[in-house]
Amino acid sequence: MQSGGMTNFEVLRAATLHGAEAIGYAEDLGSIEVGKLADLIVLVENPLENIRNTNTIKYVMKNGELFEGDTLNQIWPKQKTPPRMWWWDEQQGDSK
Repeated sequence: MQSGGMTNFEVLRAATLHGAEAIGYAEDLGSIEVGKLADLIVLVENPLENIRNTNTIKYVMKNGELFEGDTLNQIWPKQKTPPRMWWWDEQQGDSK
């Protein structure tokens, strides 16, 4: 969308608020307001300066739990690592 002429702010708004409106959930999602659900991400760099900065995820907050962006290790309210996923193994899927 940004390469098509939208500003970085417009792209972020389309992905959040307008996305929630499109699927009929704007009352609950899409912006940070009292009474709305608030899963969120913390970025290292500002996406308003460069839209590619949306991939600089430091933390993810989901259902009140905080995770590291790079590892998905849960760091709050308790520390734990995610279970190993089948696609992490390089040998998985190789036909022998």
